[in-house]
Amino acid sequence: MWARRGPGRPSDADAFAADPTMLGFLLEQGHERRWVFRRHPAVTRPLHELGAATADGVPFVRPEIALLFKAKGPRFKDQRDFDRLLPHLDAAARAWLASALQQAHPGHAWHARLR
Repeated sequence: MWARRGPGRPSDADAFAADPTMLGFLLEQGHERRWVFRRHPAVTRPLHELGAATADGVPFVRPEIALLFKAKGPRFKDQRDFDRLLPHLDAAARAWLASALQQAHPGHAWHARLR
């Protein structure tokens, strides 16, 4: 779901996303205290492990989870994000993403680089 400050509706999604007041909200499924990946329900994670926070306390989704969403049909910017984030993923994040990719997208090109 997207939201922005101001009246009216932009003519296209790119104009909407370029608006500096735009916020994006990702609504996800869950079961009790577990997140369930909507594209492959066998991929789950405890809700308390979905996010992290910056030093300023700003919450964000963990990078390995964001990359899983980007893996569906990687565009140039998704591949760029993977290339930039990979060196910053710790062993646990790499292992989780490798397992999730194996389940949701068997044979995905990113899998080999996570080892």
